[in-house]
Amino acid sequence: MAKQADRPKTQVTWAQVLAFRLSRQHILERTNRRRLVDVVGEMIGLHAQVMSSAELQAAARIDGLRRTDVQDALWRRRALVKVWAFRQTLHLLTPGDLAEFVIAARSLERWHTPAWLRYFKLSEADVEEILEALGAVLGDQPMTRVEVVEAVLGRVRKPALRDDMLTGWGTFLAPAAQRGHLVFGPSEGRNVAFVQPSSWLGRPIRSALGRPAAADEALGRLIVRYLAAFPGASRDMIARWWGGGRMAAVSRALRTIDEPLAEVDVEGTRALVLGSDEARLATTEPNHPARLLPGFDPFTNELPRRVEAVLSTKNHERVHRTAGWVTPVVVADGRIVGTWEIGDAKSRTVAVRPFERLPKSVTTEVRLEVERIAEFLDRPLKPEISKRL
Repeated sequence: MAKQADRPKTQVTWAQVLAFRLSRQHILERTNRRRLVDVVGEMIGLHAQVMSSAELQAAARIDGLRRTDVQDALWRRRALVKVWAFRQTLHLLTPGDLAEFVIAARSLERWHTPAWLRYFKLSEADVEEILEALGAVLGDQPMTRVEVVEAVLGRVRKPALRDDMLTGWGTFLAPAAQRGHLVFGPSEGRNVAFVQPSSWLGRPIRSALGRPAAADEALGRLIVRYLAAFPGASRDMIARWWGGGRMAAVSRALRTIDEPLAEVDVEGTRALVLGSDEARLATTEPNHPARLLPGFDPFTNELPRRVEAVLSTKNHERVHRTAGWVTPVVVADGRIVGTWEIGDAKSRTVAVRPFERLPKSVTTEVRLEVERIAEFLDRPLKPEISKRL
């Protein structure tokens, strides 16, 4: 444990950190539909492993948003892209953030390890050839996964890879996305499709292979923006966000940052904020309205784990579940106080399950939140609030 004299001068609570994040992320005071792309950029992406959840993440921050707005930004205006990104999971990103991510993502590549190469019976040169082929066969016309795989195998002539390339986890497609060779295009019926980012977006999206320091500098720029949206993050939290606990990459990136950063003490955890946010965080009041946040919401994803002041330890597994599943949550006064779930297609209910008895003011706000969700989904919904789990 650090000596008292070594503790950062500014000391804040987790309730203050969460309240500041809720405000900074447009969750307390929502913005308007015209700023959809800006909001995605400010969050450095929305988690899109479940596309309906990504739409709800946007709706949680934007008044009057329609589901068609997200689809329009993706497929007509091409102002957003869907791509494998942080932690090799699907995200919605702005084109500018995709370009920055691709430069920074060299530290995320996992396929260079001997064990990975032995498993697929490939050399590094083989993998490079496959990734380049993926970029070469794609253009601005969407191709299904099967079409992409057949076209790539026609170039590299390794038929044994067919099954591996068709797997749902994108064994080779995700690394190609990190190199700037591939993003999702409009689906063809039930079949997902892909396009070449530079062709689809009309701007260059390629990894800066020539200068290794460029990756650290790009990650440094992303970290500055991450701290603007998620102040009070420790170095471990930043590494978890970036993916795979890449602490060495995060440490190198932090050394490239010119923006003044400040270290604060959050109930014993050393954390970072932008220097310009330090005083405001220290004076933040944690009292705020209750909000319903959808599954995989960035706010929930980036919370510290097993911190009683944020989420009671006994309820941790109700939110952060197996296989990386993140449950929709109820947030009130700087804490997660429950979960919620929309019923099946025939149901007209939203089941709200508090972890503790909620005051009437919170249940009133929860009901208003359900009304907003019903309006966004364009279906009648009513809350069913349990007394407690």
